[in-house]
Amino acid sequence: MFNIEKNVRIAAPIGRTWTALTDADAMSSWMEDDTVQIDLRVGGHYSVFGGETTGAFTQIEKPDILEYTWRQSGWPKNWPDSVVRWELHRDAQTTQVRLVHSNLPTAEERSSHDEGWNIYWLEPMTEWLESVV
Repeated sequence: MFNIEKNVRIAAPIGRTWTALTDADAMSSWMEDDTVQIDLRVGGHYSVFGGETTGAFTQIEKPDILEYTWRQSGWPKNWPDSVVRWELHRDAQTTQVRLVHSNLPTAEERSSHDEGWNIYWLEPMTEWLESVV
């Protein structure tokens, strides 16, 4: 299995950063995706990108830890779900964000997701959070 780790500091309070990761309206705004669905509870499901990415929440410790399974709709059924973990750390009025995406099934999936986390998540979320007044 293959893993990705990303670290970024966002010039926004931890509470707002948490909301950007857990609130369907906020995510829809920064992702520019009106299909975001979130049932934020352990065992609850989420869906983004028109159902192309889905999973279930496995750990929720507001506002510090968010973990969920991750599955692409095109993955073969015999591939296990991967796991996404967000760790948020308060630092004055900024938030240190650590993202770990583990158990990706192939090196190719790891490579495409490594780039995708920057393009579709971290960069637009950071820009949105840092531009919100």
